[in-house]
Amino acid sequence: MRGAAAISEHLDTRTASIEVSQLLAGAMAGPSDLVFVFASFHHRETLEQAVADIRRTLSPKVIIGLTTEAVVGCDLELEGVAGLSAIAMHLPNVILTPWTTTPEKPIPISRPEKIPEWIGLRDDTKAAFFFADPFSTPITRLLPALTNCREPSLPIIGGMASGASQASFNRIVLNDKSLKTGGVGLTVSGPVQFDCIVSQGCRPIGKPLRVTKVDGNVVLELGGKPALDQLAELSRSVTDHERALLEGGLLLGGVIDEHKNHFGRGDFLVRSVMGLDRKRKGVAAGEFYRLGKTVQFHVRDAQTAVEDLQLLLDAQQLDETPFAGLLVTCNGRGRNLFHEDDHDLTIIRERLGEVPIAGFFAAGEIGPVGGRSFLHGHTACLTTFRAE
Repeated sequence: MRGAAAISEHLDTRTASIEVSQLLAGAMAGPSDLVFVFASFHHRETLEQAVADIRRTLSPKVIIGLTTEAVVGCDLELEGVAGLSAIAMHLPNVILTPWTTTPEKPIPISRPEKIPEWIGLRDDTKAAFFFADPFSTPITRLLPALTNCREPSLPIIGGMASGASQASFNRIVLNDKSLKTGGVGLTVSGPVQFDCIVSQGCRPIGKPLRVTKVDGNVVLELGGKPALDQLAELSRSVTDHERALLEGGLLLGGVIDEHKNHFGRGDFLVRSVMGLDRKRKGVAAGEFYRLGKTVQFHVRDAQTAVEDLQLLLDAQQLDETPFAGLLVTCNGRGRNLFHEDDHDLTIIRERLGEVPIAGFFAAGEIGPVGGRSFLHGHTACLTTFRAE
């Protein structure tokens, strides 16, 4: 098994696609089975043509492309400029089963027994990749249905297209089919190994608290006190540095495994705080928390993000070098968080060497934590590919 990655900064889509095609063809020096293509929004209207150019050159069994806010590839994170990134892989004896879900023909969430056949699930299925438009995909219901379609749970890896700020403007391409809504999946079975690390760009602050009163997504009480009172108490008790982080953006994390005796970094599924309900002293969260749920306030923290990524890469270095990597990172990371270019990729390169890597800045990252796959925010999800 082998892989190759290429990236182009050309604003002209045809020039960029030809350059990427030639670079991949030269590096692969043989057949390609799977290609992922990521295009910044500058290439939105011509993404289908770019994918066709790359497909014509490499003749892969499956090629998937989507529009994004910014792309990642080789040694570059191209933020704020045009970018076309792709990764090609030769996967002998691996079975690739592509599928789609659209508003017109959605995956039957209400009939879960039909999902395994829909996505081509096999006894030797290792994971499924999924890329979707956030405006038209019921990801909060769909993702658990996909994850639970077998036991043990099926790892789902991917992210939400970020190349548009309104419905019907993203583009997702599967082979010769182009979608403006819905999503594209790929079920991968056979002798290939995936390791997905999910590195959060935030850390818990204060102490864990139980949700004791809630209305929809508005948490009204935490630990028996109004949520805003708990937040005010937290603000008074932290250091000046932590208070500055709080002012930079407040997050709320829900515990993934309630059976643990102690909660720390990586034990929470973190969501943005959407606003404050001052009349009811509540906090509007980007999640619907049930009564009794353990939650904790979080802050975005560049230093924690670095430590977390380094720690997770330690385990990767214990295994053999992967032949390819897919990096799906939050569009709130990059320069927004680290104030420098190519930050995450530089760390990954230092630890894993010259592994072919491509990916994108997403409107939500999909990856497994604690044995189950979730939709994340503020994370970097790196998937490494190795022969089994």
